[in-house]
Amino acid sequence: MLLGQQYGEREANVKKQLNILIQLAKIDGDYDQREQQFIYDFGHLHNLDKSTIKEIESNPDYYIDVSTFSIDQKIEVLYNAIYLAKVDQRILPNEIIYCKEIAAKLGFRKKIVEFMLPLVGNQAPDTVNYTAIRRKLGPYF
Repeated sequence: MLLGQQYGEREANVKKQLNILIQLAKIDGDYDQREQQFIYDFGHLHNLDKSTIKEIESNPDYYIDVSTFSIDQKIEVLYNAIYLAKVDQRILPNEIIYCKEIAAKLGFRKKIVEFMLPLVGNQAPDTVNYTAIRRKLGPYF
């Protein structure tokens, strides 16, 4: 959960992750209620108010540099992206492509997305042990 950072850095990283998730939710042209709810819940979990989330929604270029993320944070970003792609109970090809692009930007091989798909289930992202997932993903770094 983007822990272990100073508040300013953590807030910036949450905003970066929100931007990635919002762009994924909008990629199919149908930013549905379940996707939006997940994004707002994620923002609220990390103490962002609704106006800040709306600002990120309206500015697609908001916070795109992920170079400050640790390996566990990168896994968290990708997990959350895949979780969001699955939240409406259908995964479209363009969502998978976007997740693979995210994976590449995070420094992973694109094939990590296919490996992670079955790992991302009904478990809420805020309860996932990203360190345990990292051990399973070693070959994809």
